[in-house]
Amino acid sequence: MMQLYRVLPVILSVGLFGCGESSTQENTITPVTENKDSFVSELPDTAPTIKVGTEANYAPYEFKDEYGNVTGFDIELMQYIGENQGFKIEVYNDPWERLFDNLDNKNRDMVAAGLTYSSERANKYLLSDAYAPLPTSLVYLEDSLNIKSLNDLSNLRVGVLSNSEPYEYFVQGNYNLAALEQYPTTFAAVEAMAQDKVDAVVDDSGVLRYTLNDLPSLQPQYFDYESIKADGARKVFLVDKKQPDLLIKVNTGLKELREDGTYAKLTTKWFGTDLTKASLEQQQLFQKP
Repeated sequence: MMQLYRVLPVILSVGLFGCGESSTQENTITPVTENKDSFVSELPDTAPTIKVGTEANYAPYEFKDEYGNVTGFDIELMQYIGENQGFKIEVYNDPWERLFDNLDNKNRDMVAAGLTYSSERANKYLLSDAYAPLPTSLVYLEDSLNIKSLNDLSNLRVGVLSNSEPYEYFVQGNYNLAALEQYPTTFAAVEAMAQDKVDAVVDDSGVLRYTLNDLPSLQPQYFDYESIKADGARKVFLVDKKQPDLLIKVNTGLKELREDGTYAKLTTKWFGTDLTKASLEQQQLFQKP
């Protein structure tokens, strides 16, 4: 039986609820403050402010740091996009069940919460260009499993986030799993795997790698069973449908951050690798003719 050699830092253990599930986290109705070492805007006080809703339970996309401030890849990316395009952002940490209501009710201008593309979201909101080409992946620890396809999961125990997209996918019963176990956080699922309670864990590849990077005693094996063309790899920002100008600014800022190297620095910081090339490839796949 495998043992979990050490515990993740507190900033992870309190911040790994996956987007797509309900949480009991208390709503933050005031803008999240920044600590002295975080991003500092150089825009004038007269610059417009955009209200950004998030659910800070999905590291490394968004989570609370040890000071209680909301941080993460999505947050920093939007800060730099705003700086590039001349607007500041106020981040609001909303519970999942109110995240979309606040956007619908015009209490927020946009949502940045590690959300993936769906036709339903595209019909209701303005969706940004994809900004993080990270597909749904599978991780396991036992080399002997040698998982190279989803069919190799036959008779294996799989851990997923509760009510997540991977859960909805595997609960359909297309694969002969020995068990499909739900967990409230990615950390809890990884911990269960290290304790031999499940054989593999399925989640966003960025979340899995970020979590496992802080457990160097483990030797994870990854299988990215989706491509960057899959909906699960299309992370998008949601923008109020009546603000097309804001969507243009978000997409233009994202494009310019790729070109000036900021995107490379941010993806390396949060995911351990420069995703610029994959992001450009993904963008080309979905460009309108």
